Amino acid sequence: MTIQLVLEYGFYLLAGILAGVINTLAGGASVFTLSILLFFGMPAGIANGTNRLGILFQNFAGTITFYRNGLLDLKASMPFVIPSLIGAVTGALIAVDLDAKTMEHMVGTLMIFMLFTILKKPKSKVIRPQQSRGNKILNMIVFFVIGLYGGFVQAGIGLVLIVALTQMAHFSLIRGNAIKMIIIFLYTVPVMGIFIYKGQIEWMPAIWLAVGQVLGTHLTSKFAVKSSGESPWIRMVLVAMVVLSILKTFGIFEMGMDYLSGL
Repeated sequence: MTIQLVLEYGFYLLAGILAGVINTLAGGASVFTLSILLFFGMPAGIANGTNRLGILFQNFAGTITFYRNGLLDLKASMPFVIPSLIGAVTGALIAVDLDAKTMEHMVGTLMIFMLFTILKKPKSKVIRPQQSRGNKILNMIVFFVIGLYGGFVQAGIGLVLIVALTQMAHFSLIRGNAIKMIIIFLYTVPVMGIFIYKGQIEWMPAIWLAVGQVLGTHLTSKFAVKSSGESPWIRMVLVAMVVLSILKTFGIFEMGMDYLSGL
């Protein structure tokens, strides 16, 4: 293994660790890792597939943890898992067949939307448990659409699922988070299969990012329990990487560098 490869894999490991820290303290790891991959020149379609392995690892671990602690009701989660799963497979099939330029512009546009979501810090809200899980047909439609987005690009899907599960289906925040984990884990399995079949995963960056994410999550979990709130620097790092990836995706970063090199 050459020094260049060692440095490259070491970088992805460190980026994964930082992503695990970000996910534990603030959320948004998938946005961060996708931004990293885009900024360092990986085509949007390949970055979209490569990003999925760490997502699979994290949500599998989270699902097991919630289930072992009696916080995940598998039967209650199925009406939300099934439409999300169908939507995600549909979204992934659309994503892998888009040409590279269209995919880059669509991902760039979605990243702009995610930037505004990150900047607008949501206010905490007390969720009161209710017996009703909302309108079944409406839930099926909404969670199919959410799955469609998750299969297409994934970034920021956790926040969308939490809002839908707590506000529409009336789960408590902790149980909504448990169902969010199993939804993302279960739909990521076939979605990854689609990206693998289409050859849209760079395995070494994917593996090192995933290992780093698990390490970062583990190292930060004890601190997160004692922490009274979100660390401001985490939000700053996340915003900076999303902004840089947007500039990179639309070619603005390269234009700026070319201009500076010509001075």
